[in-house]
Amino acid sequence: MKGILKIVNHRDFVLVLAIVVGLTLGERTKFLADISVYSLALVMVFSTTGFSFKSWVPFHNVLRPLLLATLLNYFVFGTVLIGLAWLFFRGEAHAAYFTGFVLLAAAPPGPSAVPFAAMLKGDDHFSVTGVFGLHLLAMLLTPAILLIFIGQSLIHPTEILKILVKLIVIPLVISRFLRHPRLLPGVEKVRDTFIKWGFFLVVAPIMGMSAPLFFSQPVSVVKISVVVVVAMYVMGFVYHVAMDRLGKPRPFVVSSTLLMVTKSSAFAAVVAFSFFGSQPGVALPSAVVSLFVTLFIIFYSRFIKWYDKAKS
Repeated sequence: MKGILKIVNHRDFVLVLAIVVGLTLGERTKFLADISVYSLALVMVFSTTGFSFKSWVPFHNVLRPLLLATLLNYFVFGTVLIGLAWLFFRGEAHAAYFTGFVLLAAAPPGPSAVPFAAMLKGDDHFSVTGVFGLHLLAMLLTPAILLIFIGQSLIHPTEILKILVKLIVIPLVISRFLRHPRLLPGVEKVRDTFIKWGFFLVVAPIMGMSAPLFFSQPVSVVKISVVVVVAMYVMGFVYHVAMDRLGKPRPFVVSSTLLMVTKSSAFAAVVAFSFFGSQPGVALPSAVVSLFVTLFIIFYSRFIKWYDKAKS
């Protein structure tokens, strides 16, 4: 019985189950989509219990990881994503897909980078500082990127501020109470379980609401997948190897890799549906990225084990 429970509660099983359930149930997962913000907020509460604000003192402890996170997420990953999208989808016939990739590049990093890093024993300080800081900077960077590549700024900074409050600020405040010495030992025992099954409640509706696009546009899905795999997996794994050979600490390597390749596909999808509702193709890159971001945590953990074994 314990063996079965161990399998059922394994991180990879839960994530794969979320994908299968979402694609199988399709739009019947809408009731989960309606509460997905709260589900992700709950995940963030438990993910940030390992983070202490003391790590932000002195100020340069914040400035350096924030600058590095900006470089990796917006300038490196964003440039590669838009560049590959232009190669694959330039021209009027594919303009909707290119616009979808620009929305992804302009989006802040996904809050999921924090719990993903927690799952893989990453650097909580770097993850939280990067995600929190880049959501603040996104109020300037996101409208600017949209203005440069699309010619119009669709997102008002206050919309990003609302996301910041719901998914970062409030969970951080609640997690401070859970860090009380009397509560923290018990919280740490259930932390991974809450993170894993909280992600199930987030991933399943994203897959479900995107299922019609996956099944109706298979050729486009394959081309978009190629762009995402190269930008996310190939570049992410190469970066991990490069940082490891430079002697960087493993927790930092894990967190910086995740922060580089993780974009808020949910954020980009909401913008696509809100402002490009008449062009379903704009939301397709976000739907594909939602799938590959979920799978990334599985393949990345496997890659780390393979790389460590090959290196030894």
